[in-house]
Amino acid sequence: MSLDLALARKNMVQSQVVPHMVTDPALLAVLHTLPRERFLDAPYQPFAYSDYPIPLGPSGRISLLPIQFAKMIQALACNKGEKVLVVGAGTGYEASLLAGMGLQVFALESDPDLAAQGQKATTGTSITWKIRDLKEGCPEDAPFDGILFCGAVSEIPAPCRRQLAHSGNLVAIVGRAHNPVMPVKRISGSGGPEETLFETVASPLPGLDLPEPFEI
Repeated sequence: MSLDLALARKNMVQSQVVPHMVTDPALLAVLHTLPRERFLDAPYQPFAYSDYPIPLGPSGRISLLPIQFAKMIQALACNKGEKVLVVGAGTGYEASLLAGMGLQVFALESDPDLAAQGQKATTGTSITWKIRDLKEGCPEDAPFDGILFCGAVSEIPAPCRRQLAHSGNLVAIVGRAHNPVMPVKRISGSGGPEETLFETVASPLPGLDLPEPFEI
């Protein structure tokens, strides 16, 4: 018997996302309709709606979990028509969720193979892809009303912070590889306050996982 992915998608929203206080109607609507399997390699498509980390391509990159990306997108608190930067966009699923909510989305990816897969998966959408070092952000398209990091960072790159609009929100999982717990941080405004939203753990984004400080 073949797996009913539409039913699995519905169950993901109802059993993984909604119970964790994700209530944004625009986000829930696109979560119900956007096929996540489109953004995964064939062997992993049956697991598209599981609550386990899923590899993205041969790069070793690991996807965020549904609870993670849903809560983080909601925390951006962006309004339709506003501009969002997705850092470490991978194959474009989170970027597509945001585009489906009516946002103007820029997808930043450093891995050309993942970006190519993402560009193919998002053909026909308004998403703009950029391929470069993630630390650089997209200064030519700044400021952004929201900036989302799709993986862990040991610290938020200063260029990305500077690209946040005065009234915007930046959301990222902050921690080093092998940390057992990582806080999800939201920074409001280019020089605004920083708050911890919840705790989780995620794989680091390439080039954004600094080594542990050396101690004598």
